[in-house]
Amino acid sequence: MNSKNFTSSFDYIIFLSTIALTVIGILYIYSANLIKPEISHNYIKQIIFGSVGLVMMITLLFVPSKSISDVAVWFYALCAFGLVVTLLFPEVKGQRRLYIFGINLQFSEFMKLATIILLAKYYASMPPEQLGDIMTYLKGGLIIALPAGLIMLQPDLGTTLVYIPIFLTISFLAGVPKRYVIYTIAFIGMVTFIPIVTSMNKMLFNDENEIILLLMNPKYMLIIFGTLILTVVIALLAYFGVIKGIDDRLRPVFYWYVFIVSVIVIAGSLSYPVNRFMLKPYQKDRLLIFLNPDYDPRGKGFHIIQSRNTIGNGGLLGRGWTKGDQTQHYFLPEQATDFIYAVIAEERGYLGSLIILLLYGLIFARGFIIMYRSRDYWGSYVVGDVIAMLLFHVLENMGMGLGIMPITGIPLPFLSYGGSFLMACFCGIGLVMNVSLNRYQF
Repeated sequence: MNSKNFTSSFDYIIFLSTIALTVIGILYIYSANLIKPEISHNYIKQIIFGSVGLVMMITLLFVPSKSISDVAVWFYALCAFGLVVTLLFPEVKGQRRLYIFGINLQFSEFMKLATIILLAKYYASMPPEQLGDIMTYLKGGLIIALPAGLIMLQPDLGTTLVYIPIFLTISFLAGVPKRYVIYTIAFIGMVTFIPIVTSMNKMLFNDENEIILLLMNPKYMLIIFGTLILTVVIALLAYFGVIKGIDDRLRPVFYWYVFIVSVIVIAGSLSYPVNRFMLKPYQKDRLLIFLNPDYDPRGKGFHIIQSRNTIGNGGLLGRGWTKGDQTQHYFLPEQATDFIYAVIAEERGYLGSLIILLLYGLIFARGFIIMYRSRDYWGSYVVGDVIAMLLFHVLENMGMGLGIMPITGIPLPFLSYGGSFLMACFCGIGLVMNVSLNRYQF
């Protein structure tokens, strides 16, 4: 690539927006930890992490896209190995952490990028006529299932959830039949059915709702599931013509009946072990506490209540940098990580929040343009998925701070404190800009 093409293709908007968000993040990490001597120096660490991330991002700009695609399997395998090794380390704050020379290295953050790159390579190499094959879709799902399962064992529910939009977005962009994507969304929703229902019964009805208790009775559920399975078998026999004398015009009805009921039966069956063995009690409570934080204002609902109070305290223009009442009295837990948005909103107000949204909007808008202009499928898939991943982080984290989304511990890109996450975000932007710069190769 000559210097003229580099200059004209370099995306200054994304680059400057990313740098601006990182600088803002460092300033408010400093403010958030100001009264805590033991962590007041974390902003210096963030500067170091940001500098390393910036170098990694710039380095990616000069690597040919094909070279990145060629090492996709090896990068994926390395990150998967790191996730396995992480499981051998002790839990810190409820999650297993991998420490190397005193540095907490989270392979789960880099694994998201490795999965995106490998999925993009997988779908890009697939002939169009095979994209409609269910086995093609299921193999793509296996690429997602391995890291998601390993991360869930840490356990890290928030990071695990990020893999859902990663998989669904790239499958949609690749042209996988929409019914597969819809089925997956319905399946995931149904798997969470029992955890959500049991949490609702506890939170809203003090475990005394007779209808919910009846539904949770294994004997009744066995009868219901058995009946549904029988009807599915009959519908399949009718669909394939084993049962004679049925009008062919009814075949689509049988198809969609099996489609819907199979979600209920299969995902509903998985919902029991997920509720009992996989999700910890605090994770189940987080699914719904945002609906009624006053259920436990000094316990499970404390984070949400304090976050909303902190954001509301900022008003239009904010209290001023390092002058937020809620922030400087440390009323908000995890305010440099999970709730950094609330800190910014209190100290810079509504207008400061709009600036943050504007910077993110510029990154996403430019990302969509780069995806549209990409001249190869791999580049288009990578850019679309990186943007989807970052967008999910932003929506979930800000929604969490505003009390309209469950608390999952998902950080805010470039703003939240965290070295691995910040470096992974820079690498993600590096991939986006790489696709823009290397489109002249095709």
